[in-house]
Amino acid sequence: MSSTTNNDSIADWRLLLSNKVVFITGGAGWIARHIAKTCYEHGARIVLADLNIETISKVKNETFGLENTDERILLVQFDVENEETIKKSVELTLNKWNTIHILINTFV
Repeated sequence: MSSTTNNDSIADWRLLLSNKVVFITGGAGWIARHIAKTCYEHGARIVLADLNIETISKVKNETFGLENTDERILLVQFDVENEETIKKSVELTLNKWNTIHILINTFV
């Protein structure tokens, strides 16, 4: 395999999540923030969902930078025991991006 082909396949891999919507529950946790950062670096749109909006806002600022007002990051309040917050968070996501491509549950 030539180096050009190898570099092309690496570039393709980095674009795999480009413009995909990744919905992550348990968004305030360590696992979620690292998944979110990796997906974001690969071009994904990120939904961080957690019970406490202030906590995920802090996670967003720590993970992506205080100055980041990127439209690729959405924070939603989400309680796995409350069907209304689940519906509301999905509705907010769909209103913003019309779809959810990937759902990652890190809530424990």
